[in-house]
Amino acid sequence: MGNFFITKLIRFVGMKLDGYKTTVGGIGMILTGLMGIIGIMFPDVEVLPKNMSLDESLVLISGGFGVIGIGGKMEKTKRALGTENKA
Repeated sequence: MGNFFITKLIRFVGMKLDGYKTTVGGIGMILTGLMGIIGIMFPDVEVLPKNMSLDESLVLISGGFGVIGIGGKMEKTKRALGTENKA
């Protein structure tokens, strides 16, 4: 019974974020990369990742910008073709 409510909640949130999920994922990647760089700069802070290298952090940051760019292009194409989800 609990899974039923969790499924309904996840679907509701997913429908409300439709068109923004890719942007949220890209921003998450960028922030994770920035946290990795800050973790390298300040290794004494407990909550920051310490085993992330500078290369991994930079890949996450550039990948996040790539995801945001590709997601924007996909949304633009969907609007141009008129194939947006009307559910």
